[in-house]
Amino acid sequence: MHPDGSIRKRPVTVLLLAGLATAFAVSLAAPTVRGAADAPTSAAVIVHLSGGPSPSLPATAGEMRRASLDLSAALLYAQDVMVVDRAQTESLVQRHVVRTGQSFGPAFLADVAGGTGASVLVAVSLEVEGSHLTTSARAIATSDGSLLGIGLAEAEVGPAGWQKALSTTLRDAMPKLANAGTGPVLVILPARAVGTDPRAARAATSSLLATALADGRWRPLDPALVAGAIAEAGCNLERLDSKARAVLMERCGVSWAIVPEIVSFDPAARTNPTPEFVESTGVRQASLSEFTFSLRLLDLRSGLVLGTSSTRLPGGTVHGWFGLVKNLTSLQRIRAAADQAWSRFLGFLQEMAS
Repeated sequence: MHPDGSIRKRPVTVLLLAGLATAFAVSLAAPTVRGAADAPTSAAVIVHLSGGPSPSLPATAGEMRRASLDLSAALLYAQDVMVVDRAQTESLVQRHVVRTGQSFGPAFLADVAGGTGASVLVAVSLEVEGSHLTTSARAIATSDGSLLGIGLAEAEVGPAGWQKALSTTLRDAMPKLANAGTGPVLVILPARAVGTDPRAARAATSSLLATALADGRWRPLDPALVAGAIAEAGCNLERLDSKARAVLMERCGVSWAIVPEIVSFDPAARTNPTPEFVESTGVRQASLSEFTFSLRLLDLRSGLVLGTSSTRLPGGTVHGWFGLVKNLTSLQRIRAAADQAWSRFLGFLQEMAS
């Protein structure tokens, strides 16, 4: 792990189509170099936004979505990837009622492949908190559900305006596309948040995926498709009862899964401030000071926990090289915790994969 608390970035991989377990991949901000002949050539893009406008970020949801679609098309074109007609993609989003990039089923992905001809679905998520913007992007192969890339970036809206912040974060988050790689299948469920809001949980999920992919030995399955498959079966991902576990085993072709959890001990992280309060004080809802990042290895057959790993990040000042004070954001702290928890968890995974 770098002294600044950042983690290495690389590709990802995931799952399912027509209930079949398949191959998966890896790609992130600094992906493994693959030949140009291996790269996908067409993509469909979807954009989802959470949060709302503020005095520092006055753009409407429609304006940010349109700008994100235009920027994504330009970034993908630079990779020699053509973006399919957005009206076709939008009609499929409406038909399948895809309300968030965090959950959609295999049927939606299959229709994207058949209806648009795109070989990749790029799911962009924007989270707005006052003047703070967090952008994530995932690239998923429409042929088999493999996640070909994942990226996560954040920025404060400055004098240059929200367009600059959006351009910067989307550029940093957009993964370089390549075909799926190989390695043991790994199911990482969406992280659970205790004492903090869902945004911290989403950051924890993305950070853990990035850490697992940087390891280079695994093929993680995309949590959005896992969540979608569970929802389509009428199960509750939070409960993970015997029926839900059976769905995971059948659809993903695995017998165990990783359950991440982030627990905050900071009372400020439990509040729900208005955009005006965030704007005037600079305090954001997901601002974490002291928290624990834990991982559990769950046996899907029995529901028993096979192993655990936990990392606690205390509050207070963080020092870098030569004693310099580091002002880390919540996202940087979550990334650092994911890296530490994963390194302690590897022994369980290697034992299960052997």
